[in-house]
Amino acid sequence: MHPALMQGTESWRFKDADGVRVVHPQGRFKADNGHALVAAALAGLGIAALPDFLIEEHLASGALVSLLAEHPMPEAGLYVVRPPGSHPPRKVRALTDIMVEKFGNGV
Repeated sequence: MHPALMQGTESWRFKDADGVRVVHPQGRFKADNGHALVAAALAGLGIAALPDFLIEEHLASGALVSLLAEHPMPEAGLYVVRPPGSHPPRKVRALTDIMVEKFGNGV
């Protein structure tokens, strides 16, 4: 994730030499949609902590710049919660396969 629009009063965690530092950003704009936060950051409304896949093209073009690159955010997990059993429904397995392909492995 790159800090690139302030997302309300949530906590942001950054790694430094002493471990993990917690920052509590303050702002008047809050959204729970990454695309809305990207649009707001592109419009110059502030900074955001966003996943790379949402902003990589904007970083490459220079429309957004990475802040605090020397203090990366700790890795975050993405989890799939599915019905119990060793044979999930086909549509659940298909969605899981797509997510693994897009975001990595670990299932």
